[in-house]
Amino acid sequence: MSVRTYAGVGAAILAAALMANAGAAQAMSAPKAVTRGVATYVNGGIGQTEADAIRHMAPKWPVEMTFAKRQQGRNEFVAGVKLRVTGQGGRTVMDVHDSGPLLLLRLPDGHYTASADYNGHVKTQRLDIAAGHHDNIDFLWS
Repeated sequence: MSVRTYAGVGAAILAAALMANAGAAQAMSAPKAVTRGVATYVNGGIGQTEADAIRHMAPKWPVEMTFAKRQQGRNEFVAGVKLRVTGQGGRTVMDVHDSGPLLLLRLPDGHYTASADYNGHVKTQRLDIAAGHHDNIDFLWS
C-alpha cells in the first residue's frame, strides 16, 4: 500500500469513529421513555442537545407536545408544566407534574383530552391517537 492509500484508510476510520461518537452522544443525551399504565412518554428538552435528541425521536411517536410561553415577541420553552391526559369518561390515563418543554407520548388508539397547567393557567387540547399518525400539539401561554 502507498502512503496515499494509508492516509485514505486512516481518514475513513477517523470519520467513522467521529460519526459513531456523535450518534452515541445523541443517544446518551435523550431522556429515557417512562411507562405508567397505558401511557408511555419521553419528557425533557432542557438544553439544545436534549431538545435535538427528542426531536430526532419524535417522528416515531404518535404525539409530540411543545410547551412554550410568549415573551417579548418570542416563544420560549417552559418546563414545570402539570400535564393530565384523560380518556373516555374523564378517566385519567397520564398525570405528570413536571412536563416540558418537550414531551413525546404513546397511548392506545382513541380520543383523549390533554390539560396542561403552567403557573395556574390551564390550556386544554384534544388528542386523536391512531396507528401511523403523528400529531404536533403546541401549548402556548401568553
